[in-house]
Amino acid sequence: MIQIEDRLKVFISSKTGDDQASIKYNLARKAIKEMLELTGLFQIYLFEEAGTSSMSAYNHYIQRLKSADVCIFLIDNEDGVPQGVQNEVDEVLKNNIPSLYYFCDQNSKEKTSLQTRLLHANAPKNKTIHSFEDFIQRSTTDLIDDILSVYRSYGFGNAILPSNNLLMEETNDANDIQIESEKINIPYILSIGSKKISKIRCREYFISMFFRNEKTKEMASELDIDYYCSTLLPIMFNGSNFNTFKISEYLKMLQNILPQAYFKVIELRWKAINEYYNNNLFESIEILKLAYKDSLSNKLEDWFIQDILIDLRNQINLYHENRNEFTNQNFGQIELDKMNNSLFYPNIDRYEKNLLERLEQDRQKSDIEAYSSKTFLGDRSLYTNSIADIFFEAMIFGSMTHLTRIYSIVQKLSYECFVRNNEWIMFKLNFKNTIMSLDKKKVHRMARTFSTHLEKLTPEEAKEIYDYTGNHILTNHKLVAQLLAISEVGYYLSDDDFSYVWDNLKVLLNGWKNSEDSIVNLENYIFYTLKRIKNRLNQNYLTEFCLSILKSKSLRYHDSAIEFLCQSVNYSKVDYKLIIKLNEFIINLLKDESSSISENHIKCLCCQLGKLFNNKENQKLNSRIQEKWPEFYELEYSIETNKNMPSSTLFLEKHLEIIKYRNLTQGENGSYTKYSDSSFLPIRNFFGNGSTIISEELIDAIFRETANTILNSKQMITDKIEAYKLLYILCRIDKYIINRNSQIVGKLINMGGNIDAYESMLSHVQKQMLVFAHYLLLEFFQKDVSVSILNELSTFNDEASQIEACKLIKIYLDKDDKLETSQSILRLFFQFSLIWINSTSLDLRWHSIHLLIKLLNVEEYVETITNRFIRIINEDDSYVKSQLVHGLGEIEKVDTKTAKYILEKSLVDSNYVIREIALTKK
Repeated sequence: MIQIEDRLKVFISSKTGDDQASIKYNLARKAIKEMLELTGLFQIYLFEEAGTSSMSAYNHYIQRLKSADVCIFLIDNEDGVPQGVQNEVDEVLKNNIPSLYYFCDQNSKEKTSLQTRLLHANAPKNKTIHSFEDFIQRSTTDLIDDILSVYRSYGFGNAILPSNNLLMEETNDANDIQIESEKINIPYILSIGSKKISKIRCREYFISMFFRNEKTKEMASELDIDYYCSTLLPIMFNGSNFNTFKISEYLKMLQNILPQAYFKVIELRWKAINEYYNNNLFESIEILKLAYKDSLSNKLEDWFIQDILIDLRNQINLYHENRNEFTNQNFGQIELDKMNNSLFYPNIDRYEKNLLERLEQDRQKSDIEAYSSKTFLGDRSLYTNSIADIFFEAMIFGSMTHLTRIYSIVQKLSYECFVRNNEWIMFKLNFKNTIMSLDKKKVHRMARTFSTHLEKLTPEEAKEIYDYTGNHILTNHKLVAQLLAISEVGYYLSDDDFSYVWDNLKVLLNGWKNSEDSIVNLENYIFYTLKRIKNRLNQNYLTEFCLSILKSKSLRYHDSAIEFLCQSVNYSKVDYKLIIKLNEFIINLLKDESSSISENHIKCLCCQLGKLFNNKENQKLNSRIQEKWPEFYELEYSIETNKNMPSSTLFLEKHLEIIKYRNLTQGENGSYTKYSDSSFLPIRNFFGNGSTIISEELIDAIFRETANTILNSKQMITDKIEAYKLLYILCRIDKYIINRNSQIVGKLINMGGNIDAYESMLSHVQKQMLVFAHYLLLEFFQKDVSVSILNELSTFNDEASQIEACKLIKIYLDKDDKLETSQSILRLFFQFSLIWINSTSLDLRWHSIHLLIKLLNVEEYVETITNRFIRIINEDDSYVKSQLVHGLGEIEKVDTKTAKYILEKSLVDSNYVIREIALTKK
């Protein structure tokens, strides 16, 4: 009998146990195991037959699951999906492991939540069977058929093909396909004779980084250049201590292969690297200056001298940044400017050029291939070898700049591997190295763009990403990387890991706060991070942190501190005594005429504090505000804290006057003003949130003046959109307002779709959106505009327009219990919401989830919407899922089973905030 050594690994998953209910599963699993093994093609893993292990049971079977080539799931609809099986399903979906699902409906025809979740085009294969005997008979045949179908597709050119040519264009030109040997030359000017140097260890390190479950080849024990270079890689990527790198022994090896003139300079460069790794920038800079001087006196190659100057320039900039200094007398840059020829690295530039060209060729080939064909990167070593070669050259020449650039190159390649093949390991590698860039916007964009992947992080994987930041060398860079990492994965860490990480960070943040010469550049990262993870932090600490800064002499941080207090602290969780201290500080601040803190932020914080006390308790603050800002006290402050009728009327009258003034002056004499504030918004918020009785005369005046904004051709698009939103809510809360203002309503009706407005070049809102907004208004006026609305919605193909349409519809439907919406219009909203909820745009999905929750009150839509909700709670981003949890009350009214499922999933969600919101819904 032919023995196949490398058989396909099959993982069989189902409910397990020793109880009576589990016997049928155990028998079925053993039967299918025997049948598959008889073929000689498969190696089967069953948890109950595994031997003892030093790992936990969970880690043991998860590791086996991750190494599987295919998984088979057996689920009885009557028993549902046990948590252990659900964990395995999540791992399979996350790691893109091919799977077959079998759902037995013998005892229950009702679909499980998992089967509902798999009802979409890109879901794994699943079948409904009618008995466990069917499973035993069909699973072996189905699995072999599946394998054969891939082979047959290969013959027709439609397969999922492993590629060994990186999708490069077919060519017979030997110069285009570079076949490199294991032994390669360093630049000839530095070679001694024709001696060649091995890079095998360095190349194998990067190959293992990019290959799943790749075993590193056995290496010879020779202590050569390749060996010593490879010992720096664990320091760069695995957090090993720099002291493990034996510089003196490495330099002895270099001395044997380099000309003496070059070696002396490179020796100095490595001494500078040693100081750099020990955070001694000044000493590193001084050594680099000596290296530069020696390279000039020995008349070394220009590119080599320029490389030293680039290291020098970069480190001088870092030195001054750490001292909060700015210099335009950077010695490294001044000397670079004196050199006439442009910088070109003989080998490094060629390696990187080859890498980028290959990626671009690969991307173009992938973009134009047929939808029925998909090619995976197979020989990834062509890419990783280029990275290893760049690293090797940087090691030989002691180039600190090129060593640190390796993170960026790894990020680029892992990004391509991830987006093309959706590989989980590549997602993590890409995200880790994106954080290493210290680019806050890039890190956040990456997290938002691939937010559904971030949701799949286990606590261990979140800690792995955070720990990777320890590879940064300089202390302040390491802190920035840690802040960026915890800002994105902080909610996914376990409670113990988060406490440990935060306690360490807190020491560093307190040191920064209390230092008289703290690094100014850290301010932005610190407050950004505190805002991102505020829900997991102690609110007393946040308040004390900001209050301490406000009391300090660090005036440059005061605005950030008070803005944070104004927008990001949950005062219901702050100790009363601490609130009193903050209140006293604000009272004293209002007396200080020399304060440079933003007035708007102080006013906002006053409103926050005013809500926490009654008038008697906060008499001092009220008096100070009334004395300093009498108009603010009578209007905004009184509305925010008391909502009494005289203040409400004054507040509305004030904003009405602003609207009138802008209607009169906008576009006058060809002059247009884009205002930073809008009076329509505070009025809309007032009517949307308040229950204060306002006179009909004032409501009508607001209605007419808002309509005049729409009728005025000189008003800007953004102002008109806000005007439409206000009219929607006025029509909802007062069903007679249309009849009372029939004259101006007639003018609005007669406009039809002919709406004119001044279009700002800076606005992202298209003029066409006005037409859509107007048709929604005409629906209030009982006009049949369903076809027109359909036509408009069909034209919104870009993300910005779809989001704006979503916002308009949401506001249009607010308080819809006051005035019914026609079924034809609701049907359109339903259809487009289902399209938008599948968008790759996180913002669009966030807005559309609100519409779907709103549309639950239409009975015929309930099943479709709740099925979608099941997928969302399992697969979507936490921002989207949070809206589902917040909307559980509405969901429960129409489908208690789905509401219960969403709650149960939320209570064990990987995201801390989702779990906390769910606890409030129990």
